[in-house]
Amino acid sequence: MPVTTITLRAPLVLVPGFGLDEQLRSKAESSAGLPPDAAQIVHDLNQLEAGVAVSVNPAGGKYKPSLLVHTRAYRIRLEATNRGTGYLVKHIDPLRLTDHARLARSCLVVRPPVWHMVFELRAVPTGSDAQWQVLEQAWQRLGQARADLLEVQSTGDAQSDFLDSVDRLIDATEEITTREARQAAPFPYQSFTATGGKRGRAPQSVYEFELIGPELPPSGAFVRIQGDTETRGKVGRATGRCVTVRFDQPASWDRLPTRGALELIPSNVIFNKQRQAVASLRARDSKNTGLLPAVVEHQVRPIPATGAQPHQELDPEQLQAFRKALTTEDLLVVLGPPGTGKTRTITEIAHTAATTSAADSGRVLVTSHTNRAVDNVLARLPQDLVVIRVGDESKVHADVKPLLLEEQSESLSEEIQHAMAQRTQAYQEAAAVEPWTAELATRVQQVDSHAEEARTADLRLRAAIRAAAAPAQEHLAALRLEEQQRRSILEDRTERAERLRAKAHSERQRSNALFTGRLHRTRARRREEELATETAEIEKLNALAAGILRRTEAASAEAERATREDPAVIAARTTLQTAEGHVAKSVQSAYEAADTAVHALRSVVPGAALPARMLDPADGATALRALHGQLKDWLPVLSRRQELTQQWRAAIGQDPGQLVPELVRYAQVVGATCIGAASRAELAGVDFDLGIVDEAGQIGIADTLVPLARVRRGVLVGDDRQLPPFRDADVDEWAQDIGDPELIRLMSQSALERLRAGLPSSHVVQLTRQRRMPAEIADFISAAFYRGELLTEKDHSHRDPLFASPMAFVDTAALPDRVRRESGRGRTEGRSRKGPFNPCEARLLARLATFYHRRGAEWMVIVPYLAQRLEVVRYLTPLIGDSQLADASVGSVDSYQGGERDVVLYGFTRSNPEGRIGFLKELRRANVAFTRAKSQLVLTGDLSTLMHADDPGFRTLIGDLHQHLLERGDLRDYREVMAALDETVPDLGDAARLAREGGRP
Repeated sequence: MPVTTITLRAPLVLVPGFGLDEQLRSKAESSAGLPPDAAQIVHDLNQLEAGVAVSVNPAGGKYKPSLLVHTRAYRIRLEATNRGTGYLVKHIDPLRLTDHARLARSCLVVRPPVWHMVFELRAVPTGSDAQWQVLEQAWQRLGQARADLLEVQSTGDAQSDFLDSVDRLIDATEEITTREARQAAPFPYQSFTATGGKRGRAPQSVYEFELIGPELPPSGAFVRIQGDTETRGKVGRATGRCVTVRFDQPASWDRLPTRGALELIPSNVIFNKQRQAVASLRARDSKNTGLLPAVVEHQVRPIPATGAQPHQELDPEQLQAFRKALTTEDLLVVLGPPGTGKTRTITEIAHTAATTSAADSGRVLVTSHTNRAVDNVLARLPQDLVVIRVGDESKVHADVKPLLLEEQSESLSEEIQHAMAQRTQAYQEAAAVEPWTAELATRVQQVDSHAEEARTADLRLRAAIRAAAAPAQEHLAALRLEEQQRRSILEDRTERAERLRAKAHSERQRSNALFTGRLHRTRARRREEELATETAEIEKLNALAAGILRRTEAASAEAERATREDPAVIAARTTLQTAEGHVAKSVQSAYEAADTAVHALRSVVPGAALPARMLDPADGATALRALHGQLKDWLPVLSRRQELTQQWRAAIGQDPGQLVPELVRYAQVVGATCIGAASRAELAGVDFDLGIVDEAGQIGIADTLVPLARVRRGVLVGDDRQLPPFRDADVDEWAQDIGDPELIRLMSQSALERLRAGLPSSHVVQLTRQRRMPAEIADFISAAFYRGELLTEKDHSHRDPLFASPMAFVDTAALPDRVRRESGRGRTEGRSRKGPFNPCEARLLARLATFYHRRGAEWMVIVPYLAQRLEVVRYLTPLIGDSQLADASVGSVDSYQGGERDVVLYGFTRSNPEGRIGFLKELRRANVAFTRAKSQLVLTGDLSTLMHADDPGFRTLIGDLHQHLLERGDLRDYREVMAALDETVPDLGDAARLAREGGRP
């Protein structure tokens, strides 16, 4: 981790920014550790004797330099004062995981002699110095050290020149696009009221101003009180002459002049984020070390091969793009003409990249210039991914709103609140564990006491039995001795008898010997006589056994009777039985207490096991004592967990935003616009492995660099044959003010165009198979815009009752000039201007839209000019009876890029004898409009004007279109189509009838 310690020569002086006290009051309610007031900040900073961790945001263009300063519990953003004498404390927030992650990468440790706080700018001591240059240079050196650590090559001259050009481009674009707002006249007001009519010294965020004059500031515009640079607010609703303004920070009533004016503030957020991206690249702090070489010199690293398989089937070109996107190490360009499955390819890339990489390093950023493009991708991602959407709720599609960070945070907060409420209830139930654990201890003690009584009773019973049975036991002992002696003698005589029998048998066998037979016979008779004597004695001994047995049984019976009937024995046995009963009952009672305690514990520890019943009371008592020990160990754990539950419930209820870092941490895919990816604090410090930029053909270089500087590698997906970043007409107009050919080129060119033209073919994949449009439309688009390379893989069965081909043109050229000509001639066509309109075409488009609307088809009307859009909506609304649908379904080419409908109705609008076509000469707009159609494309216009247009390129396009319509389309006359519509769509009235008859409406 690169860290540099900076010891400053002079103190640093802080000044509380406007609204800081209110920030502290509001945030302290939901965030622990924040200081109670501004004075505490310098105290906390001065306590950090080893130095304060700081990261630097360098100045860039109009972006003011600032420091992000970290204490042990919170962070503050300091913005250098205009005179460079100190710092304004602009924002304060508790430390988050992202702060630790950012500091872990690199930081300065700043050690001034002391930190001071004064409470207004004029109180800053003379000679004070923010020492910004020292800190900025140290930060740059730290960036170099980090780059060296990562083995990042230094920025070459070509790259530096490119970044300089982008910086100038940002300045020029900001100057031009904000000129109207900067030059707008202020909006004077004569009075104001706080929300709800409140009045007093307490600051409020929302005020309603009563304006003077006819002009109102646009809804959503940023304004401030004229002469007060600290009162920025956003215009909300307008009612009559009153507008509501919500200020960024609460403003006190006394701060606002009773009579004054609101003035527009051009938003510079976009340009500041662009400058930050450029500064990051210049400092070699970009995650993608190959970004500048790829963009500037078109130097890229080889793309490793992979056999990865998508989850859905892809065509060969889509599969190639999919696999290269997974392994590219710098940048890849995927060119996708309309209908070629760009979104499908993107979702497969995002899905696989997010699920096959390491948990924290495999995060994917899906971005684009428009919210609609981002939402279009996110809506099609599989459900198994953890996806978050970062953006303005009002600009996010309804299908994607559940993915919004705020929505998920609120939803998760509600889930946690519900879970914590249930857990609180569970801990209330678990509170019974403590008294029942104590009760179990008492009952186990009772078991031990009764067990001791039982042992004493058992000893007394044994003694009583011995005393009562003593006489009979003595007799029994004598009988046992007598029986023992009898058996001993019997055994001896039996053994002797066996020996005599053996000897007698041996002598008899030798009694027939010739010389000794007589001797042996004598000996045999003597042994047999001795044997007979022994046998007689054995029989006597056996006869004695029965008598001894009878006397033993009698003595045993006497002993049993004595122990049974003896009063002392009876009393002792009764005492033992009573004690054993007490033991059994106390063990059962202890088990009941244990069961109750464990059941209470199970409410918060589901796995807690009930005690097993033991047959032996002693074993049961041992098990119960062990369980009691375990329950005692659980009690402090339960208490702490209950405290944590209460803290969680309170913390989440006060500030659901605390969940945001965790949501971001576990997200696999993050969706945001190019600028939104860098504008949200929640994404600061978040690492992205892969960035996918959709619709990159209409995103300028400066905008594209914002997300690409934040990802380790990037994929640009788009079509450079559709809308450019800026309209050609606007660029031509701006060129007169800029006067720099390099800036004009950068302004008119997207990053996609630049990379397509310069990257090697290995890093450019062309999708060629379209499945959206019928071949009659697609073949014309392919020939006119894609050099015939667009292939159609769609089976289309044409069933339109009005036109014989999926591509039709309704020509108004045969109508009288006074009917077909455009109106509003001479109106400016620049940005935000209405341009010309054509009532004749507007009526036709409204009738056609109504026809398809009644057939249940999905349809849209596309026109070039705002004035023509309003004209179409005016005619269409009474026909379909739905003003909201009419307003939503009629729009410009820009508003529908990326969309598609079954039926697309496009009106050229222009009809004049001079062949003036204005910005229709931007042929890519026609490409966008025509390629929205899935089944039917109906064009309307004056062919006589269009084919004699004052722009050669446009004339060629219309000539090719006319030839294609003759060969494969349906070229119809206005009157003919209107007559056919009369059968299904009611007449518009006299105006339509006169138009068809050639009269003047």
